[in-house]
Amino acid sequence: MLGLMVVTAPTADAVSESLLPAVGAVRRLLRRLAGSFVTAAPLDVSTSQREVLLMVGKRTGRSVAEIADELGLARNSVSTIVTQLVGAGLLVRETDPQDRRVGRLRLTAPAQEALDAARARRRGVLHEALGRLSPHQLADLAAGIDALEALAEELRTLERER
Repeated sequence: MLGLMVVTAPTADAVSESLLPAVGAVRRLLRRLAGSFVTAAPLDVSTSQREVLLMVGKRTGRSVAEIADELGLARNSVSTIVTQLVGAGLLVRETDPQDRRVGRLRLTAPAQEALDAARARRRGVLHEALGRLSPHQLADLAAGIDALEALAEELRTLERER
């Protein structure tokens, strides 16, 4: 006779208790193994400045308003950060040819090189660790990425509603 195994779906409480510590541990360990993302010369910047640099690095040509909206920060705060980063030679602000009131942002060459090097270090460490996992664990992680993206979208929705 075959025994039936009853599998119960995890609860939101159970997932929330383990999700934050697991994600936090991965971030901390990556930072320790690969070095800080952008806190070494020429990018000795604050956390807020780093976030703006990362946003511009992901998609050049963003405006201050777009970055502020995505980060959930006030536009004047992001504008101040951008002014600091332009002054430090890490960002360039160019006028949008379609709307001269809008400034489009791009990284300077030294900032781009530093971000590229940091990403390469992190990817290398992550690739090495992922290579040590079983095929089943890799499949679980891949499925988890989809779930994390869905969770991020739900959090964005909650943020807009509040």
